[in-house]
Amino acid sequence: MPFPTTNAQTELQAVNEILASVGQAPVTTLSEETVTVVTEAAKIVGTITGTTLDVTAVNSGTIPVGGYIRGQGIANKTSIAAFGTGSGGIGTYTLNISHTINVPTSMTVEDVIFRQQTTNPDVAIAYDTLQQVSREVQAEGWTFNREYEYPFTPQDDKIILIPNNILQIDLTPDYRDKDSVRKSGSQYGYPGESVLYDRTNHTPYWDSQVKCDVVWLFDWVDLPTPIKDYIVARAASITSSRIVGDTGQYQMLQQKEAYTRAMALEYECNQGDYTFFGHPRGANYYNSYEPYKALYR
Repeated sequence: MPFPTTNAQTELQAVNEILASVGQAPVTTLSEETVTVVTEAAKIVGTITGTTLDVTAVNSGTIPVGGYIRGQGIANKTSIAAFGTGSGGIGTYTLNISHTINVPTSMTVEDVIFRQQTTNPDVAIAYDTLQQVSREVQAEGWTFNREYEYPFTPQDDKIILIPNNILQIDLTPDYRDKDSVRKSGSQYGYPGESVLYDRTNHTPYWDSQVKCDVVWLFDWVDLPTPIKDYIVARAASITSSRIVGDTGQYQMLQQKEAYTRAMALEYECNQGDYTFFGHPRGANYYNSYEPYKALYR
């Protein structure tokens, strides 16, 4: 199962917490590389010092760049990274791994067909669930990832492109004659992108800068700790239902999820400075009693 992001190792600790919650052993990496090779390409004799391979004899075949080397004392996954100096295969080559073999040894070079990233199915389910829940939770809109009146400037063609890490976007209430939505940019010359579309005036073109209220999608490392704990607990309960199917375990994990959500909401209340009377942007709904108004009447 492929990973949706390229920096999956940043979530390794969270994935291990999910696996532990469902009774699975922790892992040291989220994926492993498997290499499929064909038959031997060459048999050589030589020594390795650091990343330099010194070939003293080629008994058969040719030495391909990218080929993996096998032999006594050779580190696993050692491959030839570049041609060196010499002729007829005898000479020096550059390796991808630095190590040393002090005595001449016989080596076998294999051609690589392909490399493939593989992972344990349970690990893949845990990781994909973590990503899914992280997106769902952040889409609710919290103090840490919600921003008001964020400015967007049109490009030269008057199109406003929406960054991929925006989950929600809407014009501020100040725009009475416009109503914005996210729309695919394919028909406007931006395939794979999203544009800000004015559905009131039926146009994706904007004459000037506009301000929007947005909800951002943050990377895992940038999330507050209470939010991380809630996401992990929620992902653990979902993973349990997908992998284990134990009703008792699922109920216990749901209790942990409810507790961590309560902690996340407490964090949100402290950060948001909310009041019983409401909390509009830059103002306060509460109007205290002012005696001069009574006297004025």
